[in-house]
Amino acid sequence: MALQCFTWTRELLGSLFNIICKDEEDFAQTFGRLPDCLIIDILNRLPLDCLVRFRRDCRDLRALISSHDFATVHLSRARPMLLVHDFFKSTKNVQQLYVFGTEHLHGRNVLRKLHLTPGLMINNKRSGKPPILLYSCQGVLLFVDRIWPIFYALNPITQEEVTIKHAPEPGKSCALYFCPLTRQFKLLYAQARGSLCQYFVYMFKTRTWRKVHSPSTFNFLPYRNTHAVVNGALHWIMSSNLEKEGIPPCANGIMVYRMDKEELSTMPHPGSVCTSKKVHTTMTLLVKENCLSFCHLLVSEYAVDIWILEDYEMRAWNKRYKVNLFDKNIFPFSLPYILPGSISIDVYWWIKLINIQGSELLFYLCDRGLFSYNLDHKIVKIFELPLQKQSYACRTYIESLLAIT
Repeated sequence: MALQCFTWTRELLGSLFNIICKDEEDFAQTFGRLPDCLIIDILNRLPLDCLVRFRRDCRDLRALISSHDFATVHLSRARPMLLVHDFFKSTKNVQQLYVFGTEHLHGRNVLRKLHLTPGLMINNKRSGKPPILLYSCQGVLLFVDRIWPIFYALNPITQEEVTIKHAPEPGKSCALYFCPLTRQFKLLYAQARGSLCQYFVYMFKTRTWRKVHSPSTFNFLPYRNTHAVVNGALHWIMSSNLEKEGIPPCANGIMVYRMDKEELSTMPHPGSVCTSKKVHTTMTLLVKENCLSFCHLLVSEYAVDIWILEDYEMRAWNKRYKVNLFDKNIFPFSLPYILPGSISIDVYWWIKLINIQGSELLFYLCDRGLFSYNLDHKIVKIFELPLQKQSYACRTYIESLLAIT
């Protein structure tokens, strides 16, 4: 019976591809004998380019493939990849975007360019410089114009785009996130005026701003644009407390934002108390096995301490790894000389920790390229990219059919 089912499904998929190639729209006869659950399972195994053609050309399956439920199921099967934005070769009319990941058929890493329709607003900007890639969330990318306060959110697979032309000023974006409870994308934004800070949420579905009402005065700002999503909340390394600029923010070292309740809070980061705020520029939050991971770059030791938050409710951290970047038997590169005990404010640009997948720590080293380090087996792998090593930004990316609005 299992063999018959396999043979039947294989023949059906063959017929399905024939129909795709012939650009036929009527699938009633092909799928008439199958239950809906099997149809969905078959469609979920098809390449994304085939599904995009279905959405465009097939009236019988357009509604199904365009539904949020189908996009969510398809997203659960997607494999995380690396998104590369070559901002050196990008122009105001053409964005050079690539995905780097494992090819399903041959199991090898390949670099593939993402095509953006010329008619998109991001390719017809007012300023002469290419935009800056800020975030990648559930298949949606967010860019910001370098001159004008304009944001561009787009899905490279569906080519859907939303432009945000008005944002509270002066301010900074904090995160692009997808709220599972409301099933919509949102942008968290901070407006700082002197020692006061207000947070706003932009809802892409309604294209409106809403102020976040914190239960108490919350005058903290996150460091840069990197955040980690764990336990239904966004997490950042804290940049400063606007009310107490002279106090190192270690007790409130990590900012927390609950996506469902839109609540802001803080928690201490692990390790010893920092001697200055500059130390926070050497800290990064990642996610490992659905747990918050705190990575601290120890510049004077040429090492990275990696802590895992094993019990979120009890705030139980465990320092599980220490990566010695000075071990030349493991890392085939030379590091810039830094005096013992000194800390460079530009260390964030020297080494960029991108993500942790399983036991693989992915990081970018300035002037030297992209590396993957196995935390368990202590093996390093170099990724050869046909790009100039100083000209691109990297983000974790998952191809998705999710709608922005």
